[in-house]
Amino acid sequence: MKASGDAHGAASLRDYLNVVRRQKWIILQAVILVPVAAVLYSFRQPAAYEANSQVLLANQGLQSALTNTPSVIGSAQDATLVATQAQLARVPEIARRSVAQLGLRTMTAGQFLSDCWVTSSSSTSLLNFSCQNGDPDLAVRMVNEYANQYTVYRRTLDTNSLESARREVAHKAQQLVAQGSNKGSLYTTLVEREQQLQTMEDLQTANATVVKVADTAAQVAPRPSRDGVLGLLLGIVLGIGLAFLREALDTRVRSAQEIGDRLELPLLGRVPEPPKHLRIGSRLAMLDEPSGVYAEAFRVLRTNLEFSALDRDVRSVMITSAVEQEGKSTTIANLAVALARGGQRVILVDLDLRRPFIDKFFDLGDRPGITQVVLGRASLEQALATVEIAQPKPSARLRHRYEPGASVNGSGPGELRVLGAGPIPPDPGEFVSSQALGNVLLELQELADIVLVDSPPILHVGDAMVLSAKVDATVLATRMEKVRRPMLAELARILENSPARLLGFVVTGAEAEEGYGYGYGYGYGYGYDYGSHVDEPERSKAV
Repeated sequence: MKASGDAHGAASLRDYLNVVRRQKWIILQAVILVPVAAVLYSFRQPAAYEANSQVLLANQGLQSALTNTPSVIGSAQDATLVATQAQLARVPEIARRSVAQLGLRTMTAGQFLSDCWVTSSSSTSLLNFSCQNGDPDLAVRMVNEYANQYTVYRRTLDTNSLESARREVAHKAQQLVAQGSNKGSLYTTLVEREQQLQTMEDLQTANATVVKVADTAAQVAPRPSRDGVLGLLLGIVLGIGLAFLREALDTRVRSAQEIGDRLELPLLGRVPEPPKHLRIGSRLAMLDEPSGVYAEAFRVLRTNLEFSALDRDVRSVMITSAVEQEGKSTTIANLAVALARGGQRVILVDLDLRRPFIDKFFDLGDRPGITQVVLGRASLEQALATVEIAQPKPSARLRHRYEPGASVNGSGPGELRVLGAGPIPPDPGEFVSSQALGNVLLELQELADIVLVDSPPILHVGDAMVLSAKVDATVLATRMEKVRRPMLAELARILENSPARLLGFVVTGAEAEEGYGYGYGYGYGYGYDYGSHVDEPERSKAV
């Protein structure tokens, strides 16, 4: 037998919804805490106001201006020009001029640039200037001065060479005037050149113009409503992400189908958690509440076990589990009662010599156990305790069919005998591997229709594997809260080498499984259920 691995088909929408349902508390915490934190953080922020202005860039060269020939707008060069000018507006010199003009003595150029920024667009020739400040009036003044100082700085850069040339030409013309040579052609040429340079310098001033002046500033912080909505969206995304992350890291098994696929075993039955009053008193539902839903689960298990062993020579069945506290002892004890109520002669043997538990369900008194029988210190007649199972009390409509001493299905009265563990040997592993124990188990098979053996967990010690060679079949008890996927992989590897037939597995604590409970409770209330009703609950007695 091999484990089926991790491939179980593509996940469906239902699988995703099940993940959300299982991890709903993580998602709910994220959806609540993240928006609340965002709103609280927003309220702690100081008030901030933002003002905006715009500057238009003219992509027009000197030659095109003089010849009245328009240049191409929207070209790749134009987009590069706009991006370059946006970077140029961030130079510290413009910030220093703005701070000086505003008279902000406590603000440095770096602080000014941290409160103001410039953005551009590849589809327009506009620069967007923005400034934030706690004072709305100051924010308006800052952004307007920032845009204005940029245009001044841009004009200075564009006209610097022209102004220098014009001054040089004007100086030469003045020298000619001083020499009295202002009537010649040279003087006339210099004057014309000076006028031409002045015209070109004037045309350059149109390369950057403030087209939108800020008059008001809008509050941009705090904005708790916006931050709350953003926090809600972030909380949903974060919560779902954490839910699926936790699900991916969670190795717990969620369904009986997954257990069956990984172990390649059929499901024999689902057994819910015993009621609290039964767990506290170590009582069995098949004896104390035989008409309840919990007892019905063991009647279903009994039927499925009989079908799985059909046409097979199965006289002894061992029930084991992967680890401790998976409910194997409770399961095998209730199953033994269910089989006896079904008309079979049953012997229940406690061979969990690490932590024997069967004697807590049945009052065995001071009877010897199987260890003493194997050592020859007691006989089977002395060690076997017969458990008194109350006769059924049929309902009025079935009373005419009922005969005292007969089972409902006509197979004859059943019998349950229990053989406790006895004193714990110093080496349980050596004891269960002895030939003497095998001989006692064979002798027990001659005294009953079926022998049920409670063994230790299979992953912790090797007793169960040794015992599997001394019985005809094995049933595995698994508990949803205990079993893990790596555990199932190791369990499948061990069971592959088991010499006994693997009849299937039983899910204990089945209410932990998704979708468990559908159909349970149907058909109850008839007053008679295959010998399951008694006059009143009572503690099982061994005679």
